[in-house]
Amino acid sequence: MSVSAEPKPPRISILMLPGQVPLDLAGPLQVFLSAASHDKELTLRFIGPHASIDWFGGLSLSGIAPLPETLEETDLLIVPGHDRTYLDPATRNACLYWLKHNAWYAATIMAVCSGALLLGQAGLLDGHRCTTHHRLRETLRALAPKALIQDDCIFVEDRRVLTSAGISTGIDTALYWVQRTLGARIAMAVARDMVLYLRRSGQEPQLSPWLEGRNHVHERLHRLQDELCSTLAHPWTLEAMSENTCMSPRQLTRLFTQHTGFSPHSWLTRLRLAQARQLILETKRPIERIADDVGLTPRQLRRQWQQHFETSPSALRTTLEPQVDPT
Repeated sequence: MSVSAEPKPPRISILMLPGQVPLDLAGPLQVFLSAASHDKELTLRFIGPHASIDWFGGLSLSGIAPLPETLEETDLLIVPGHDRTYLDPATRNACLYWLKHNAWYAATIMAVCSGALLLGQAGLLDGHRCTTHHRLRETLRALAPKALIQDDCIFVEDRRVLTSAGISTGIDTALYWVQRTLGARIAMAVARDMVLYLRRSGQEPQLSPWLEGRNHVHERLHRLQDELCSTLAHPWTLEAMSENTCMSPRQLTRLFTQHTGFSPHSWLTRLRLAQARQLILETKRPIERIADDVGLTPRQLRRQWQQHFETSPSALRTTLEPQVDPT
């Protein structure tokens, strides 16, 4: 009788380079540290061409292990964004050589922001759909002419390569990897730990509807918005929203519009359409079921969709490949 091998603990390696952009490193790192508190076997290690690097604001980072001659099997290799002016030619060439010969030992390679430029220069993005910060796309096109660079999305997954638009999107990309690798339960726990409203889809524009209308300090409105985000399928009426905030319908409408720029129902509709779009891109659920999942009838979904998007829900599904298998 054969005995199945014990599953190996998930391992993450982070490439540490001079000029590392703070949030490109710290954002994903916080996701993984939070995930490790829920999955004790998750391990992280920091590797790089230098044992310590100067950071920004007079800080320095140390405790960096040398680049291994051969990268042992790892689940995720991360190349955070960095200011390329800090990377001298000798260090850059050493990293490019190492990536060319070792990156594919990782089950997944993830670049944040300008990290994609290093992957592109190493030839690792050839023939792959990818993205980077909108200010760096033309540079990436010049460095990696064979890469299939995608505009107006926050992260892209193509086979074993994940690339993100940078800054806060590294958090979204890391959380996506956690959900895909460690499961939805841990991903949701991490999102709660980090007070993230909702994981954004890789195919969303870099300016997300989930972040619109949140730039205010009205606590009761924030609580209502949090409740709407987590219960899209609920048949929300203006009266129910008013009861949630202990306001009259008229007062709620006035304050909500004043602080967010949207009426309560208009803001809720935008969220429902954003979630429907995410489900269309990431699953194979029928459109009718997706409509129900976001609190709309199929007819309402199609009517509202026509007012916000140029293509129909079914046409979007046929033109864009889903990112993950249905669950």
